[in-house]
Amino acid sequence: MAGFLKKLFGDAGSEINLDKLVKQVSDLAEKVTSEAGEAAGEFAKRGEAKATAPSYVEASGPSGDSWGPVMPAEENQFNYSGSYEQYFTHVFEEEFPNYEVRKAVALRSDSTVFTFWQGGRKALVVEVMSQNSSAKKLRSDCARDGIPYLRFYHNHDGWWNTRSYVTKRVQGALGGI
Repeated sequence: MAGFLKKLFGDAGSEINLDKLVKQVSDLAEKVTSEAGEAAGEFAKRGEAKATAPSYVEASGPSGDSWGPVMPAEENQFNYSGSYEQYFTHVFEEEFPNYEVRKAVALRSDSTVFTFWQGGRKALVVEVMSQNSSAKKLRSDCARDGIPYLRFYHNHDGWWNTRSYVTKRVQGALGGI
């Protein structure tokens, strides 16, 4: 690293204590890495980030928050016999029979929108999309109109979209029915 900095700074490098600079950069990198690891651990404990370890999902029983390196035995979009669209339709129809759920494929081919209706009013919009999508329009439109919005990713490594996870999030967005 010091050789690189000497090449970068040339003769000016003799005026700068490159060894001290390299040590400071190294110390800072170590501190940032440590803090990032601690933050990732806190997010993982709260279920807010994709976890790779230390937590992991057992292969039997409910999955809790639906993430981990091992596919849970609980019904999820990957062990369901149909497509992810069929899986979400299946879960929504069985778990939320008091709502009319309408499915529409978004203009982008990687997104499917499920709209929950009750009593002639829009109660919830659920978007199932690729992790590579950065679409934000539907979410902002829903916020503007005061309609709850949820997003699930159909291809995010380690996220299984188990039935209990999907149901829990939808129930919460519908007001804890």
